[in-house]
Amino acid sequence: MAGDHYDFLTKWRFDGATITEVADILEDTASLPRWWPQLFRKVTIVKPGGAHRLGEVAHCECRARLPYTLRFTYTCTDVRYPYGSTIESTGDLVGRGVWRLEQRAGGVDVEYSWRVLLEKPLLRLLSPVFRPLLAGNHEWSMQRGEEGLRAELTRRRAAGPLTGGGKDVSLGAT
Repeated sequence: MAGDHYDFLTKWRFDGATITEVADILEDTASLPRWWPQLFRKVTIVKPGGAHRLGEVAHCECRARLPYTLRFTYTCTDVRYPYGSTIESTGDLVGRGVWRLEQRAGGVDVEYSWRVLLEKPLLRLLSPVFRPLLAGNHEWSMQRGEEGLRAELTRRRAAGPLTGGGKDVSLGAT
């Protein structure tokens, strides 16, 4: 495998959540900087999508713990609401991300598969040497995403019936 090619698999578990609650947050691209600010610094919807954002095009500026900003544009190419979606990205990150959601007794399991090529010249140059650091940065970012989504579930429930009903349910990790 080339030094600039990465495959990541992230798994999140949300006890007490419904699949539609989680799917609705994940498909709300414009809200990413609010609930995942440690990664998504800016998101601009370039082209709105259809049902459940199919065809949506968004430009993202991301920066995690490492001192670089990634700029990429992604298109939502497949939707299986509420069971997941697929995005294709171009720019500093060229790749494919697949969200898979599964309702289980007591909650929702989320899996994100991200296959990406680094296109930013500095990252490509450093990738063979700093591969563990870049992978650790991704892992840290995804942990912040899980924490942020958990908080967003709570926020939307507290907002009332239009965004989740204000249910009193524990969202603890197991």
